Amino acid sequence: MQRGLFSRTYDLKDAKFYPMEYLPTGKEEVDHRGNIASLRFKPHLLLIRMFQSHFEASKYRSDHLLKLFTRSLLVSLNGLAHASLHPYARLARFELVSFGLDVMKLHATLNSHDTLKLCASVLDGSLSWFYKPHTVPYGNNKLKMKTDHEVLRQVAKAILTNKYALPVLEKKRGILLMFLDHEISFLTSWLSPLNPGESLGTFALYKLDDKVLTDAYNIEGKLALNLVQRYKAASLTKVLKNLVKFAPANLFHEPEAVQFITSETGKTPVSVALWGSCAPIDAIKFFLAPYNKDPLVLQYAMRSIESYDPHLTFFYVPQIVQTLRYDELGYVRRFILETSTVSQLFAHQIIWNMSANSFKDDDSTIPDEIKPALDDIRETMVNGFTEEGKAYYEKEFSFFDEVTGISGKLKPYIKKSKPEKKAKIDEEMAKIKVEEGVYLPSNPDGVVVDIDRKSGKPLQSHAKAPFLASFMIEKDVVRVEDEQEIHEKKIEKLSAIFKVGDDCRQDVLALQIISLLRTIWMHAGVDVFVFPYRVTATAPGCGIIDVLPNSISRDMLGREAVNGLYEYFIASYGPETSSEFQRSRKNFVKSLAAYSIITYILEIKDRHNGNIMYDSDGHVLHIDFGFCFDIFPGGFKFEQAPFKLTREMVRVMGGSTETQAYRWFEELCVKAFLAARPYAETLAAAVSPMLDSGLHCFKGETIQNLVGRFVPEKSDKEAAQYMRALIRKSFEHVATRGYDEFQRLTNGIPY
Repeated sequence: MQRGLFSRTYDLKDAKFYPMEYLPTGKEEVDHRGNIASLRFKPHLLLIRMFQSHFEASKYRSDHLLKLFTRSLLVSLNGLAHASLHPYARLARFELVSFGLDVMKLHATLNSHDTLKLCASVLDGSLSWFYKPHTVPYGNNKLKMKTDHEVLRQVAKAILTNKYALPVLEKKRGILLMFLDHEISFLTSWLSPLNPGESLGTFALYKLDDKVLTDAYNIEGKLALNLVQRYKAASLTKVLKNLVKFAPANLFHEPEAVQFITSETGKTPVSVALWGSCAPIDAIKFFLAPYNKDPLVLQYAMRSIESYDPHLTFFYVPQIVQTLRYDELGYVRRFILETSTVSQLFAHQIIWNMSANSFKDDDSTIPDEIKPALDDIRETMVNGFTEEGKAYYEKEFSFFDEVTGISGKLKPYIKKSKPEKKAKIDEEMAKIKVEEGVYLPSNPDGVVVDIDRKSGKPLQSHAKAPFLASFMIEKDVVRVEDEQEIHEKKIEKLSAIFKVGDDCRQDVLALQIISLLRTIWMHAGVDVFVFPYRVTATAPGCGIIDVLPNSISRDMLGREAVNGLYEYFIASYGPETSSEFQRSRKNFVKSLAAYSIITYILEIKDRHNGNIMYDSDGHVLHIDFGFCFDIFPGGFKFEQAPFKLTREMVRVMGGSTETQAYRWFEELCVKAFLAARPYAETLAAAVSPMLDSGLHCFKGETIQNLVGRFVPEKSDKEAAQYMRALIRKSFEHVATRGYDEFQRLTNGIPY
């Protein structure tokens, strides 16, 4: 009936296929999905255990019962080929396999003709779990993970002691043991990230080589692909490429394998037309050189990206606009024009981004080489709007121009007092009329229903006039209750900063990557917290930046005479023994771990206390990503620590590196890093289209360095140890203290 364990309904997609959102991490959503999946698999798990218990009590009593067990097992084990691949399904799957091994052992002692049938079904059922790419365990239930670990070890030991006469079964046994060996080793590292003891090679019969890879490919293409990924066997990529070339049908359904058939020399085989659609970010990669002159690859990329809802693809608007630089055959132009007729929101986002990329400087004096193409597309797009669409476009852009125009009217007041500046902002905001349906570019999923006319606030700037204003936004909110989606209208207050004369595109890219990591960690069930806020570049040197709600910078805490971060937590949440303090410390640890990994991966610098925020729940949040990848404040690599980890942060976690909170912080850093590593190429694909955009953060071998920070050549155990070494290096790094002192002396930022 394809229910419970045998349903694919609850399978998790690859993170690349989910919508990327600019929202705080939603732990409730993760827990809810996990609980639903667990409940659906539980009946089969209980049934398998009941059967196994009954079999142990009756196996020597009745030939008839043995036949019933055997028949049930053969059907169930064969059904695993199409059973759930959710991480929570692993336990039920391998308890079923373990039961099958027990029954098979009895048949072997009886010299039964069913022994070979059961053997083949056990091996095929076990291997079917490894059809999916390697993923980290879901959620934080250590007891569940330990049970999985123990069952996998029992199965591996049983399979290791059984030898099979048929060569094909022996090949499957060897390949299965390689997978089990890696899975057990990874689970060991995950359960004990601070002291991973078990190494690879415990159960594996032989080493991964050309012959083993070929055997795996002939059994099932996905097994070969996943062996290469699990064992970091980059040297076998060429072998896999040849296998795919001569027998592509084995992997038609696997988007990850399309990389092995596309050719950088324009000789991609026609079979690429039959491949499963790849993720949006992977499709965008094919619009770049060297694929931008290969019609077959471009048609595949178009088919892939057009298969997704525009609301999913407009997250990648900055990358799509940049691919126009390489659009010699006009595929990207066609995609933009066609999609803009389907989604007005997509069209508006594209227009704003094209405007922001038309000039190389903030004053719109040096046109970019891509400007003629952007102007042509914008004109064609607007002329192609329906009458209703054109009216909506004019209404929306007129509203936003009125709001951002306030910054220009503030310029004569730059040297005047703050009250005078605020009076001018209030005067201009009072004139703005809110038309029905208008929205802020950074929040296309909600409409502006009102403006807080007195919320205007001038921000500090020597030559520009940024200001802050608040709006009432109505959004459609979806909540899940008893597996039913309930749609509601919700009005919330949103504050945003409007900047003129500052290039916001670099922040846009950094926050895109943070949003990607948020999705990766959420759908892996890693218990960390990030809040990627929205930034939208709307014109050269212009943009809108959402303000993080209920938060204050560490700098402001210092100015308010709070002696230290620990004192702030005590003052805000009570003594360490209180539940409120413990909850806030937990939030602090989860967010500090996430932003530590983000800071390391993106090489974010300028981490002074003005750029580090704390919200009312105790989360640490980072803002302002003007220095990342290849550039540093002042041009000097002053901040040499992988990320900022100060004495006062450690004090909030208990005051030493031996406390439970600090060790949990280390665990979360390791887990977040291990969960992100398989997506190194995905993050690189998001950055690659931006390399020629003129952003200042690209100076050298950006992509190679970005991927290199994931240490792709290391095993998971080695990567865990590597991350622990980075944590030790970061704690109280002399350069961190030196940079904070420099900021205090030059800009008056306390620490």
